[in-house]
Amino acid sequence: MNDYPDRPEQLIGVAQAGQLIRPDAPDGLRHRIALRWAIVDDLDRRLPYRDTLQCPLCGHQGGAARPAAGHGSGQAQQLSASLSSFSTRVSYCIFGGGDLIRYACPSCDLIFGPEKMLALSEHALAEEYEWHYRAYREGDSTEQELRAFYALKPRRDGIYLNWGAGDWSRTLDVLRSEGWNAVGFEPHPSGAPARPGVMTDWRQISAMRFDGIFSNNVLEHLRYPLRELRVMAGLLTPGGRMSHATPCFAYRYEFTRFHIFFYLGRSQSLLAQKSGLSIVSHEADGDFINIVMGSGSA
Repeated sequence: MNDYPDRPEQLIGVAQAGQLIRPDAPDGLRHRIALRWAIVDDLDRRLPYRDTLQCPLCGHQGGAARPAAGHGSGQAQQLSASLSSFSTRVSYCIFGGGDLIRYACPSCDLIFGPEKMLALSEHALAEEYEWHYRAYREGDSTEQELRAFYALKPRRDGIYLNWGAGDWSRTLDVLRSEGWNAVGFEPHPSGAPARPGVMTDWRQISAMRFDGIFSNNVLEHLRYPLRELRVMAGLLTPGGRMSHATPCFAYRYEFTRFHIFFYLGRSQSLLAQKSGLSIVSHEADGDFINIVMGSGSA
């Protein structure tokens, strides 16, 4: 069993995911992560298969196809021939997370899962990120974040929030050097020293209001996306907008367990609608896929 990427195709995947192996990671950490998920997967295979599902976005209920035996090989497997309202997507986590089984909703086109990640409590999910960032570090996402920011068509007198700012981006430094009033919020800090202007405690931003909120590679990680988008919307000034960029507006970068939602097709407008927003603009340029949402009063 590989406890961390060591084959060329896996290393390419790590680079594409914007994450690099940390040379200062504690000895054996990646192996312990992989071993943990191997045990979870083995236990899951011994449990009765869950035949019914409910879409976490639109609420559609139906049956689910059973993945073929041996899905943990790291290759996409053929699905069972039984009819099902939810189709199944199978992949393997290159960050030691084992088998990844996801489901595509026939009603809204959302792809969600793996269920083993959705089943984690918020505390357990935060702990999972903490372990992950000890073993891997993010690549520089500055260029994509700046594109998401400028998609807001910002005003010079506005105040803007980078949601999921992280420790690996120069975005705030660039924006501030250009005279923009921008701050960051990172709910899953990596343990590196806090950077000026990046807040990690919700209480620090809960009383603030922003003319725009922007993010890059965030929506696919949110455990409760509707709840969090509604929270973000509550931080906007009248007429404020949100700009969210992620390649997971398509089914891309499925080889990590941390991508738990893929917003394809109809799910994009439904996500905005259920958050009390509407889609203002949509841009797709390779892996940079960005959607701007507004209240309609902007």
